[in-house]
Formats: sequence, structure tokens, C-alpha cells
Amino acid sequence: MLELKPGVTPRQMIQPFRQVLKKYADKNTQDNLEVELSLVKEYYITSNNGAVHKMITALSFISIFILLMAIINFVNINIGTSSYRLKEIGLRKVFGGMKAQLILQFISEALILAFIAGMLSLLFYESLRNLFIQILNTSLPPVWQFDLQQTSLFIALILLIGLLSGIYPAFVLSASNTMNSVKGKMGSVRGDLVLRKSLLIVQFSLAIVVFINALNVSRQLSFIFNKDLGYNKDQLLIVETYPKQWNSAGVQKMKMVKQQLLGLPGVKNASLSFEIPVRKAPGQITLFRPGQKTDQPLVLSVFSADQDYATTFGLQMAAGSFFSPSGSFIPNQIVVNEGAAKALGFADARSAIGRQINQPAGNPVLTIAGVIKDYNYSSLQQQIEPLVIVHFEDHQAYRYMNLRLSTVDFPKAVEYIKKKWKELLPEAPFEYAFMDDHFQSLYTSELQLKKAADIATALILLIVFMGIFGVVAFTLAKRNKEIAVRKVLGADIKTILLLFLKDYAWLILIANIIAWPVAYFISGRWLENYAYRIQQNTIPYITVAAFIFTAAVVLITAQCFRIAIANPVKSLRTE
Repeated sequence: MLELKPGVTPRQMIQPFRQVLKKYADKNTQDNLEVELSLVKEYYITSNNGAVHKMITALSFISIFILLMAIINFVNINIGTSSYRLKEIGLRKVFGGMKAQLILQFISEALILAFIAGMLSLLFYESLRNLFIQILNTSLPPVWQFDLQQTSLFIALILLIGLLSGIYPAFVLSASNTMNSVKGKMGSVRGDLVLRKSLLIVQFSLAIVVFINALNVSRQLSFIFNKDLGYNKDQLLIVETYPKQWNSAGVQKMKMVKQQLLGLPGVKNASLSFEIPVRKAPGQITLFRPGQKTDQPLVLSVFSADQDYATTFGLQMAAGSFFSPSGSFIPNQIVVNEGAAKALGFADARSAIGRQINQPAGNPVLTIAGVIKDYNYSSLQQQIEPLVIVHFEDHQAYRYMNLRLSTVDFPKAVEYIKKKWKELLPEAPFEYAFMDDHFQSLYTSELQLKKAADIATALILLIVFMGIFGVVAFTLAKRNKEIAVRKVLGADIKTILLLFLKDYAWLILIANIIAWPVAYFISGRWLENYAYRIQQNTIPYITVAAFIFTAAVVLITAQCFRIAIANPVKSLRTE
């Protein structure tokens, strides 16, 4: 990382970097290396195939869905309760109230409610801030530290929500016929029932889309953490090697440290390497296929490791051995994966063993000592590509000491290793992590997205069922006498319950028809980021449909049952 002087942009530094590259790098490196500078913040957002950026986009859409559903609930309930205000509106019109005044009144009420909700949201934000800091792995300022931009956006959001939620009821109710309003007749508000049902369909559809995608995110993460990666990441301790003395003396010193650590209780295997399976190796090596012209080079990923790397990481050999079978160092040997063997033109792994591979002029001829089976050396978002491993003593470069433990008492084993490390390298820090943690860090964005999606699903379902509760409650209040008449005419409780359930069952069915293609498209686009992914099936879709339908039936039945068993005489007498 570089800290630029004030006023200097990354773009201005590209040309100087190219000049340095031209001066000190060989022609092959110049031809295959492109200089690109990026701000640390931008690099974090765009790295790992843009995982962070995609997560931010997904969370933004989820937040918009939640706000939209809250607005729909407000509009639905406002329209549902409008029958109680029609007489008020009619009387105001009779006494000279202007339409503009009525519109202003309803919008003002909506803005006041939005303001109160905004104040409550600040309390919830502050109480849940630490939780979301942990989920999103970011910093969130307390309310009293909001800057001008954040405060302005918050106020603008309150105004926007207030206007969106109040504008339809304001114009619809203020436009009602004066005579019908005075009589309290809802028939004057055209399209009321259609609008409310349409809004419920939108709510159900959004809830189903988010719920299905949350399940697919969970399934993909389960697939990632249970997939056979081609290596064993369990009980593997990765220690950063310091100081990085990349010469023959440094290599010999680290080999001595490795042997000393192998003698500790609980340490089963040890290896030195320049890379571990957390990313595509950034190093490149140029090779020529046997028998092909030197103007047709093959550029492959490469990193260095010692002869114990395969044993330590549990890699499987397809043919040959991981460098010298005796364990002694033989210069200019390489190990390739099956993809590299195929790229070099060999029919199978066995036919590659012992073959000599040319490099560009001035570099030694390499001999293939072994072929390892393909393993996932980077994120599952990327395909397994051809890979070459060179012996670390050839390149005299290392970054990690990899230790496989043979005990379940990890704290005790780590303490032994730390003590020995300090004894052998007193000035070197002991920085370590388990391979499981390194692997999990590859999918930090996905894990954050899963947690956020789970919370969003719960919130959205809560909002949807609150909306159903409100709409059904007002519907029952308006149809109380109708239910009483049906009971007098012989309708039983089951018939009355089915009367209401049928209406909402159709809404849920229509919502599923709308939501399933949308959820399939969104899940498909997200899964395209992974070279290794689950295949979508009908289980999440049917599961969500069944859950939504069952929960809605239980909620509607609970509300309708009280009205269905009520004394019809009392209902008919009630004015």
C-alpha cells in the first residue's frame, strides 16, 4: 500500500510505475503484467469478484423492500379506516372545507406519523447498533455523531415516506362525493377493494422473493462449507513467518525452525510455503509445451512450497511424488495439478512424470516430479485453473509455516508452539490463524449477507402478517352484519371461515405466481458468481409457499373465529 501526497491521484502514478516495470522487469513480465492502482476502499469493495459491492446492493434492495412494505401497510390501514372518517370529510365539505385543505390535512397527518416513526427508529438504531456492527463487520456512528449529510438524508427519508404513504389516501378521500361521505358510504371510493388486494399481493410477493433468496443463500453457504475441497483444512495452524529473509541463510534457518516445531507434542506435519489455499496464486510462470514452438508460451499460476506441503494439507497425488520421494532437495523440479498437466498437452497424469519442460531463454529446464489432483486453492467463485508448484529452495521465498496438529487440545498445542517460536525467533512476532478461519474469511460477505437476509426475512414476514391482521380486522368490522345474516340463514362456522380464507388464498396463489420467477432470476444471477454452486430446485419455493399459506391461514382463522362464533342477534342489533 502507498500513501500518496495531497493532490496526487492514482491515475497520475500509473505511468511512473510502468517506467519502473520497464526498467527492472524482464520482457515476459512486462508483457503479462498490467499496472492498475486503486484506492483501498474501492479495492475492498471490488475485490473477491465484487462480493462486498454485491452484498451492499442486495442489502439496499432489502431495505427498500422493507420500507415499501411498511408504506403499503400504512396505505392499506388508512384506506381501511377511512370509513370512520368519511362523515368527518363530508361535514367539512358542507361547511366550506376546500379539497386542498383536506389533502394538506391527510398529508400532514402522514408526515407526523412518519416523524414519530423516525424518532422511534433512532431509539431502535441505537439499541441495535452493536448487533449490526457485528453482523456487517463495519462501524456505525451513534446518533449524536451523525454529520450534516447523514442528518439531511434521514430527514429526507422521513419526508419521502410520509409523502408516499399519505398522498394516495389524501387524494382518494378528499375526492369522495359529499352526499355519500355524509352518509358514510364507502361505495363512493372506487377501486378501494381492488387496490387493497393489489397491495397485499405486492407484499406477499416481496416477502416470498426475499424468503426464497434467503433460503438459497443458506443452501449455497452450506454447500461451500461442506464441499470436498481437495485438501483437509481441519486442525491446520497457519503461522506468518517473520523475518522474511529470502536468501539461502533465511531458508536454512526456517528449515531448522520447522524441524524444531515438528518435535513438539501435538504437531503431526509441518511445511513451508509462499501461498495457502485462500486465493489464486498471483505469481506466474511461462512454460512451453513439449515439442511446440517457443513463440507459443503457456502462462500458468505458480507458488513455492517444500516437499511436505502435500502431506500437511492432505493433497492427493494423481501420479509421481511431491518433489523428491526421499525428501531431499533436487533443483528445478516442479509439481503440477491435473489442469496444468492437461494444459501442457499430456494425455494423463502418468505420462507427465519425468518430462522436461522448457522456460523462456536464460531459465533452467524444469522436470515434472509429480501431478496432484485438482483442489480448490481459491474461492469457490473461481474455477480450478492450471497450477504449478516450485520448490521453495529454488526460489528462496516463503511466507507461511503450516502445522497440522494431532491433538484436540488446541490451546495447549498453540502454547507449546508459541513458546518454541519465541525461543527460536525471539524478535519475530507469533501471528497465527487456523485454516478454518482463513477459509471462512473468504466468505465473510456471504456470511454477512446470510445474517442480514435472515433478519430481513423475519422483519418482512412480521410486516406482512401485521398488514394481514389489520386488513382482516377492518374487513371483519365492516362485514360483521353480513356474517350474522349468514349465520341466521344457516351458515356454520366452517363455511364462514372458508369464505374469508378463499379470498386470501387466491391472493397468496397469485403472489407465488408473480414471486417465483423473480426469485428464480435473482437467485440464479447471484449463484452465477460461483463456479461451484448448488442447483436450484423446487424445495425452497414449495417450503416458502407452504409456510406463508399456513401462517396466513392460522392468523386469519384466529381473527375470524371470534366473529364466527359470536351471537348473530347481538351483531344485528349493533349499529
